[in-house]
Amino acid sequence: AMTILVTGATGNIGRKVVDELVARGVADIRALTTNPAKAALPSGVEAFRGFIGKPETLDGAFEGVTGMYLAPYEPTAAEVLRRAEDAGVEYVVATSGSAHWQALTDVILASGLDVTVLGPGEFMENFAGWAGQVATGVVREPYPDAGSAPISMDDIAAVAAALLTAEDRATHVGKVYELTGPSFLTRVEMTAQIGEGIGREVGFEQISREEAEEALRPEMGDMAGWYLDLQDASRRYRQEANSLVEDLSGRPAMSLAQWAARNRSLFAA
Repeated sequence: AMTILVTGATGNIGRKVVDELVARGVADIRALTTNPAKAALPSGVEAFRGFIGKPETLDGAFEGVTGMYLAPYEPTAAEVLRRAEDAGVEYVVATSGSAHWQALTDVILASGLDVTVLGPGEFMENFAGWAGQVATGVVREPYPDAGSAPISMDDIAAVAAALLTAEDRATHVGKVYELTGPSFLTRVEMTAQIGEGIGREVGFEQISREEAEEALRPEMGDMAGWYLDLQDASRRYRQEANSLVEDLSGRPAMSLAQWAARNRSLFAA
């Protein structure tokens, strides 16, 4: 049998990859997880206790595995890929990220295995961080024209599962796919789409950089400045939306409004 191994199976994307593979009719799925009980895996999916961050826990994990989804964990990526290759794994779909993930992408591409790297940008899931502000009816930020083409983790998982089951896999080997959602949205447009999705009016109010940093510091500490710098930079280097999600998975990428409607509970007032 041809088994597909999903690492990080309790993680945000990994758990969704399992569901997408099940939906595609894959019979032999092995899910790597540190806590099989907590993973609440679909019936018929084999749980394997282990963690890519501790390669010594992977003995036997690759047995009979032809394809693997590799979650992003840079410290041990090279070692995990070496073990996978030694065990005869034929193809790996790995999630890295955009620019500041280049080191991990390089490690994956240098592994010698047949790999495809998914490099998503901003996750729609990050907007759960707006829940408190959305509840007040107003999102306050310094850069209304900052933005991105955010993508849902469901769509990243759908692409990973499509590639792992693709007949024409050879055409995807060695590629780095910068996955995006369906459109570039400014922070103002993002706010409006979330409002539309949850069926509540949500406004946007511009505040100063200093006010924004002060508001974020309790939760983010020193990362607050970095987070705002990224937003500032996005005004000059606009992320172009592309159609890769649909091209690769066969279904259109979810809009932020659709994602918010699906995840209304995150924004319950």
